[in-house]
Amino acid sequence: MKRILIVEGQGKVRRSLVSILKREGFEVCEGTGWDGVLKACEKKAYDLFMVDLDTKPPEGDDILKKIKHTNVSAEIVAIASRSRCDANQINRYGIYDCLHKPFRQKEVVDLVKKALEKKQLADKVRNLEQIIDI
Repeated sequence: MKRILIVEGQGKVRRSLVSILKREGFEVCEGTGWDGVLKACEKKAYDLFMVDLDTKPPEGDDILKKIKHTNVSAEIVAIASRSRCDANQINRYGIYDCLHKPFRQKEVVDLVKKALEKKQLADKVRNLEQIIDI
């Protein structure tokens, strides 16, 4: 089962995402907040992080870097207003894509499935590279 960690400041948006993704059969951890993100990363491996860029603290950039450092193969989907998510930020932090507010259920499901598919393919490539090196 794929694990998803949602870091979203607005409770209504977070609950909506949790509901949508649980109906699709994903294991979802929510409501962690920025303080608990790194602790959560240390306890469990996640396949996907959904991170609200609109409400992140000033040290949020560092947290995005640490997420990628502790969960190297995980994908990150940014949740943001259209003006907040730019191409430079996507490239700098290894963000897979942005989910723009307001969003539709189908849009969430499609984006999450594509991000997880990319992760799965990257994991297969990494495994094959390890086999070749042996």
